[in-house]
Amino acid sequence: PPTAQLRSLAARRSALRRVARAVGPVARPGAAAPLPPSRSMLPIKKEEIADLAAPGTPQRASPGTPPRRTLRNLDKNFSDPKEPDSKRPRRDSSARPELSDPKQPDLKRQQQRAAAAEADAAKEVEFCAELDRYGVSKASRGSLLPLLRQWGPARTAQILGLWTFLGDGVSRTPASSCTQVWGPAGSGKTAIVSSFLKGMGIRHLWLDCACFVSLGELQARLAEELRRLVVAASTAAKVATPKELQQRVPPGRQLRALDRLEAVMRPSLGHLASMALAPGSGGSPTASRVTVVLDHAQELPRISAGALEALLSLPEVLQCGSQLSLVFVSRLPLSNLGVLHAREPPSVAFAPYSAAETEALLFAVLSRSAEAEAPGGEAMVVPSEGEVRTLCSSGLMKFAAPFLGHNLHDLLRIGEEVLRKPTSIGASMATLQKDVEQLVQQRQGLPDLSGLLEKPEQLDNATAASTAAMRNMTKAEKRVVLSAYLATRIDKEHDMQFFMPEGRKRQRRRQGTGAKKKNAVVDDIPAFLRPPRAVPLARLLAIYHRLARQPQLLGPPLLEQLMNLREAGILRFAGDRAATLDRDPKIVCRAELPLARACAAELNVDLAEYLCSST
Repeated sequence: PPTAQLRSLAARRSALRRVARAVGPVARPGAAAPLPPSRSMLPIKKEEIADLAAPGTPQRASPGTPPRRTLRNLDKNFSDPKEPDSKRPRRDSSARPELSDPKQPDLKRQQQRAAAAEADAAKEVEFCAELDRYGVSKASRGSLLPLLRQWGPARTAQILGLWTFLGDGVSRTPASSCTQVWGPAGSGKTAIVSSFLKGMGIRHLWLDCACFVSLGELQARLAEELRRLVVAASTAAKVATPKELQQRVPPGRQLRALDRLEAVMRPSLGHLASMALAPGSGGSPTASRVTVVLDHAQELPRISAGALEALLSLPEVLQCGSQLSLVFVSRLPLSNLGVLHAREPPSVAFAPYSAAETEALLFAVLSRSAEAEAPGGEAMVVPSEGEVRTLCSSGLMKFAAPFLGHNLHDLLRIGEEVLRKPTSIGASMATLQKDVEQLVQQRQGLPDLSGLLEKPEQLDNATAASTAAMRNMTKAEKRVVLSAYLATRIDKEHDMQFFMPEGRKRQRRRQGTGAKKKNAVVDDIPAFLRPPRAVPLARLLAIYHRLARQPQLLGPPLLEQLMNLREAGILRFAGDRAATLDRDPKIVCRAELPLARACAAELNVDLAEYLCSST
């Protein structure tokens, strides 16, 4: 019926209107896009009016719209606490102190001081335990403890060994008339013996055996030093000095005979004994004794074959010898210097410092001397604690110790020189390495040779020495040096191969398989590392002619150039024997690889072709 049709058409029209409202107007082809309907043109429902009336209420999204992502609300300041994130674990801020805390440096210093105090207390307990083990009296502990604190646990056994054999200078007398102290260079022998004798108040005198050329000169110096010591003691005690002690031993005088030595030493030792027995002197049993320290005792065999035996027997053969105590300080035990084991005195051995002990001692000594003035009056650069530690660990132990070992004497001198340079403190590692290596070369007797160059260039010592040596050399002399270097480093069996290329095939055919067996025995050492061998003069001249590529060059000028190189020390005649008709002189080349390389470069000769092919 028509009424039903009208109702269905109205329903379809209302549905289409709803769809048009949701989708929006569709642009016809060729027509301009219509403007989207405004919110005011659409009918508003009661629910939407209620939602708009409530402020802060989120609006409802249209059907099919994905849910909006919720963001975390941030506070106004970044330093305010944020909401915890469950996906990211947070660090505990209480585990470490805040960097902005102004009390942190003071707290750190207090912790360091507390740790240092605990370490010192532990060392003090260890020192007391060692003193109890050695049975040191309370009177001697007051003098020994400062020495133990100064040198640390690494030298506790050596200091107590000196106390055992030399006494304490008051109540304990020396246990032996002779004592030897030996150890490697830089292990602290001289410094510890000197500080022990001064700290304990033991009367002593010091002699350096390296400064004497004969035993008579050493004994004369011993008598003169003893006289000066007794005169100084008499002046300090306000006692009149005898007339025979007022005359000094003439300089240059030698006392070889024992009777003359005893005649010179008897007045000094006798006056010292009378001063010890005088009323008011205290009556100490060690007041009349004198300790004689012979430093660098390893030089005594150079002075005389029987110097060691003569000095060891002085306390026994002299009438007043009981007042003498001899201490031999050397790098080797006396048994290695020719003394019999039965005659060898008791020893105090100084073991070399370890790397950790060396670094700790360097840091302690350089830290104390950093604020002191240099001997010349120039103040050192005052570095920080971190800079001194960097100098010791990364500078001295890394660049100086591989060449000098753990020699504290040399390492301390190098460290002090570095502290005197303002450009080295706080500079880069390359600058520190250059300064330390330069000082190491000076300590080893290898100065900087770059000053010999005409133009200031940054060259190593080997290149600078080679350049300076070639400055006044002629082309013929350079060819002679190169010929001598090749002749002394290359086997004569390879001369045909290197210097006569047309004979290679004939040599291979003649040797055959026998050459392989012979060459298999040859060492694999490169030619430039082999020691030079003496070569006949005829072979050297033959190689010279092949390098010059000119025949008949032998003449007076060439022989004169050979003699000039011999006087310069580059060439040496084996045995320095004159040439005869039946004997060809042999020559040894003393030039090293840098000089040979420089000569080859001047002569346009490929040195690597000869040296690398001969191995």
